Amino acid sequence: MSYADAIRPVRNRMRKFSYGSVLRQLSTYLSHDGGAEGAARANRMPWVAERLALWALRDRPSMYCGPSMQPADLRNCMDLAWRQMNTEVTWTRPGNPLDLMIRSLLLAQAPHQMSKGTGAFARQIDLIRRISPESKLYRSISNALGLPPMTYLQLAVFVWHLAEERIEDLFAPLYMQSLANAFCKEAVGRFLSTIMLPRERVVAEMGTIEEDEWFQPNLLYRTPFTLYQNEWYFWGRPGLQRHLEFAFSDIVARVEDVGVRQAFEDAFEDYVSDSLGRSGLTVLNEGEIKKRFAVVGLCNDFAILDGSVVVLLEAKNKALAHTMTASGTAKTYQSKFRATVVKAEAQLDNVANHVRADAAFSQATIHRVVVTYGDLMLGSAQYLFESGEERDRPLVFSIDQLDQLLEVVRTGRCTIEDFFDDYYERQRVPQMRVFSPGQLLQQPPYMSDEHPKHLQDIFDPFFEGIANLVDMENA
Repeated sequence: MSYADAIRPVRNRMRKFSYGSVLRQLSTYLSHDGGAEGAARANRMPWVAERLALWALRDRPSMYCGPSMQPADLRNCMDLAWRQMNTEVTWTRPGNPLDLMIRSLLLAQAPHQMSKGTGAFARQIDLIRRISPESKLYRSISNALGLPPMTYLQLAVFVWHLAEERIEDLFAPLYMQSLANAFCKEAVGRFLSTIMLPRERVVAEMGTIEEDEWFQPNLLYRTPFTLYQNEWYFWGRPGLQRHLEFAFSDIVARVEDVGVRQAFEDAFEDYVSDSLGRSGLTVLNEGEIKKRFAVVGLCNDFAILDGSVVVLLEAKNKALAHTMTASGTAKTYQSKFRATVVKAEAQLDNVANHVRADAAFSQATIHRVVVTYGDLMLGSAQYLFESGEERDRPLVFSIDQLDQLLEVVRTGRCTIEDFFDDYYERQRVPQMRVFSPGQLLQQPPYMSDEHPKHLQDIFDPFFEGIANLVDMENA
């Protein structure tokens, strides 16, 4: 049975209720989780509710008639959707590696179960401080937002703060007036227009029904709020967070100017460089790598030298987006990442060969790492690469994961060698195997409830600026 046929009974059941009540029940369900955590949050299946919201938004409101939907009615629709997808659709891809099967199972759920990190948002603050207001990159971001980027980020904090349980407070007259007094009415209005889209525009952007949407993470991140008949509907904290923390990279991805894209990639590399520099280890940049190891041909961005261990790193500006398939085959992903993540393998391999040719490093242990702007949830990513031995294939880290590892190294809780030895030892034993390096970082001794210190250094002056605005408004 096709995906469209499988979900038809669910859509028909929803159409037995009034349209506004269906949207309201879905919005309420996704806006408030009652403080549920872990298994309790997973059992609520919010990612299924997201799919129902998308199907309802695509429908013509005139197709809905009947009484108001109640919470029990919504739950019945969600249960039916789960049963239909579980029993009526064959979604596994023959020949796909285990990593990709697990990815398909986890991807839609991940935003609702992962920790609420702030690294991506901090990097946007850092980016605006790094680049000139006269630069093409700054102007592209500002023009797309319709207001200064730093103002956008400051306003975003207020919305993010309310997103978990009290989002209705955002539209309270007193709260809106306070924001208008601090930032001006025009800025607040323009900001809201970036996160709240009319239903008609949502329908145009969401496109037609396709099976891949069942597996997509943050299905409604492009429209955290939908406006219909002067009523607003909020689709939950994960989508809003994804929208806000990757706002600038999403804008750059839509820009055709190659210079703007290159400037963003250069700024990302600068951030990675600074992160590596805080580790206390010997770090070489691309020019220094070429000089130290007489590299001819392709070269990667950075190298860490730590005794008999060499870690080669290549930074790639890639993050999950709706344009990236969530349920493809290994060949699909190899093709999708050919110019970025897959290309990195050739760069890293060439440098690794030159390192081994150096007498001082002929016996060194070499690790290859691709650092991405966002977590691509690729698992071990072994299926992307062609090298024969597992240890010769790159591992894919998001920059947040690299930051976490470097902070653990900086504070003396482990060495770079300890982490990679632990990872490969676990991969050797089926009972201990982890899905990805990022999953290992969520276990002792690597996990930490504290943000890396440099993130705090980014946020402190940022929040001080917001406090000054609020103080001025109250004066």
